[in-house]
Amino acid sequence: MIKADYSEIASYYDKGRTLTEKNLMMWLDLVAKFSRASAGAKVLDLGCGTGRFSLPMAARLGFDMTGVDSSAEMLVKAMEKDSNFNVRWILGDAQALAFPAGSFEIAFMSHLLHHCNHPPMVLKECYRVLVPSGIILIRYGTMDQIRNDAEHTFFPEAVEIDQQRIFSRERLEKWLLDAGFVDISSQEIMQQTYKTGAAHLDAARAKSTSVLSMISEESFQAGLRRLEDHVAGNPNDKWLLCDRMTLTLGRKSKFA
Repeated sequence: MIKADYSEIASYYDKGRTLTEKNLMMWLDLVAKFSRASAGAKVLDLGCGTGRFSLPMAARLGFDMTGVDSSAEMLVKAMEKDSNFNVRWILGDAQALAFPAGSFEIAFMSHLLHHCNHPPMVLKECYRVLVPSGIILIRYGTMDQIRNDAEHTFFPEAVEIDQQRIFSRERLEKWLLDAGFVDISSQEIMQQTYKTGAAHLDAARAKSTSVLSMISEESFQAGLRRLEDHVAGNPNDKWLLCDRMTLTLGRKSKFA
């Protein structure tokens, strides 16, 4: 499987992936609602990147946060932002976590599993490190949700790559069931990611979606020109503003 090089992406990752205050609060509210966790809960942010969820979960929800990522460069960026040392940052492999069983009450991940060689192993590891009745929360986009977005409409080479690595909601739920999770459910979340078409274009220029860093430069530049033409002719196109995503959750049995 072709993989994104986050040692390179780290240098510009935050430029195109800033969450608006409204969207950040929406996701924090969803985490709080479905986890039912209170301040002090031990939470694992797996594939934490530069800390865009770890840091606000610690600061605003009061969670005891541990962020794990396989990219040292991404963790350096995260630590630069963590001036109050609110999060433990750990370089690690999601498929072989270096934590004892029952270390966390919540395992959270955002757009991680399609970067892993063996997603079911990641979920089994999450099951192992969760306490009984612990919750897993997975934020991601299915192929059905992203196939017709701007990044796949104007950059067709991206479709070829993502068809090999993006999974369906049904497949993820089956992986969770096989890992031992119960009370599995999913819901679609609509997020207004951009205020304007021009803002979406700026994010695409910054390769805000990892797959844009994986296509050829020729394909990227050609797609960028197509997107620029569309934005120029349709500056207020609502299609450019919103993203469909899925939040799937499961619970480790209290008898585990």
